[in-house]
Amino acid sequence: MVTEMQKKKKSLGETFVNKGLPVMAAILFLSGCAVKMEPISDADIAAAAQHDMEMIRASVPPITKPLTLSDAIARALKYNLSNRVKIMESALATKNFDLAKLDMMPLFKADGGYTARTGKNATNSRDYRTDVESTSYSYSDDPQHWDGNLRFSFNILDFGISYLQAKQEADRAVIALHARTKSMARLIQEVRTSFWRVVLLERIAPQVDDLLARADQAMKDLETARKEGLRPPLAVLEDKRALIEIIQQLETMQQSIGAARIDLASLINAPSGTPFKLKAAGDFPSLPRNKPDFDKLELYALVHSSDYTDEIYNLRIARNESRKAIARLFPSLEGFGSFNADTNHFLADPSWYEAGARVSWNLFNVLRLDDVNETNDARRNMTVARRLAANMAVITSVHVSWQEYADSNARLDQAKRIDDLDKEISRLTDQSVATDAATGMERIRSEIRALRSAVARVLAYSDAQDAYGRFLFSLGLVPDVSDSLNAPEAQLSARIKESLDKWDDGDLPSIDTVGTMPDFIEEK
Repeated sequence: MVTEMQKKKKSLGETFVNKGLPVMAAILFLSGCAVKMEPISDADIAAAAQHDMEMIRASVPPITKPLTLSDAIARALKYNLSNRVKIMESALATKNFDLAKLDMMPLFKADGGYTARTGKNATNSRDYRTDVESTSYSYSDDPQHWDGNLRFSFNILDFGISYLQAKQEADRAVIALHARTKSMARLIQEVRTSFWRVVLLERIAPQVDDLLARADQAMKDLETARKEGLRPPLAVLEDKRALIEIIQQLETMQQSIGAARIDLASLINAPSGTPFKLKAAGDFPSLPRNKPDFDKLELYALVHSSDYTDEIYNLRIARNESRKAIARLFPSLEGFGSFNADTNHFLADPSWYEAGARVSWNLFNVLRLDDVNETNDARRNMTVARRLAANMAVITSVHVSWQEYADSNARLDQAKRIDDLDKEISRLTDQSVATDAATGMERIRSEIRALRSAVARVLAYSDAQDAYGRFLFSLGLVPDVSDSLNAPEAQLSARIKESLDKWDDGDLPSIDTVGTMPDFIEEK
């Protein structure tokens, strides 16, 4: 007999299937269609930009004294935003390595759930011999019950692959650290170039301003002479044209000074419009001229060049990738143990322990062995080729950068000679003007020629500093300040100055000892 309660449960179940499921499906479909593009308004973006600018200003302390070269480099290393990105990338790579180590841990998993149904999970059966179906139904599960388990498992194959993956992440973390060091070296070189360009151009800025004012006055005097007929019109026009060219040159010099200061302010993360002064030891501090021992410098550059050393780490990463590919061909062996519990009252033991082991193997992996070996060989050959190419590129960069530095010194010597000659010409022209042997226009021309030569010398010296900085960059030279980036600026600046003074004196480091060939580099 079917009881009244069973009828109600059956009715509820049919109602849920007939009406509830379609309604739920319709709700899910409509909710998916309701997702639309939501562009962020310009006002919201402006608010975010303003907030970011305030964060940048708040994170940088004010400049309270004239900056030396080491001070500017110290501020750049501490506050340059691009350098901070490299620091964060290095930190992220280290965290990825920490996560990869956790993947080697065994699996300890907690699982639980609740099951409910509208009717009992009752079934009947058919007799095996007579093929007669039973007329009675039976069930062994409660319609509603809880179950859960704590499972501990360890897969040897997964452990081996995770171990190799962790070693790869360790090498990638080192590569990220090298990228950070390279970014620091490039930043130092850029600050060095901008610093000297600003310092030297600002020293001649008063002369530029003075000459510009005098050129403007000369232009007014020529206009007056033309109106009053004191000079022939053609001569006045020719002088005015020459003056316009002079004024254009002077304004270009002024713009160069402003652009160089903006560039340096960006490198040291000085807020826009913030005034700051620079201080240098002398007008044109000497730079080393003696040719270094390239046999030692080449080896040092290779050891400290991220472009080359990263390829060695990539070779080790490729070796471990090959091992992972081979390991995946082997059978998987897993051991497990668990504690289980279930509220189903039909169970004789509502809680129990379970342990076992399982082996699985895709037999078709045997057919993949040759392809895997060929892929591994191709990967190794590619990394070897890239390593050799990087080796040659680093050595070439060292020699080319030194040649460019030597050429810049030759141009600097020529610029100095021309500057000295134009200064003497300007002095003699001043004497001629004083004795009325030359016109004021000739005086302005000689002064602008002398100023142009002074600017050329300034730029030539700045180019020499830039070339020497690129030479140091090609060697991978960076002040050892990795443990001092969070130190006060004065302490960081002192350590930087110590290294810069040593290198500017020509005291360059070298590799004195050579170890043994790493086993993963040897040809097999």
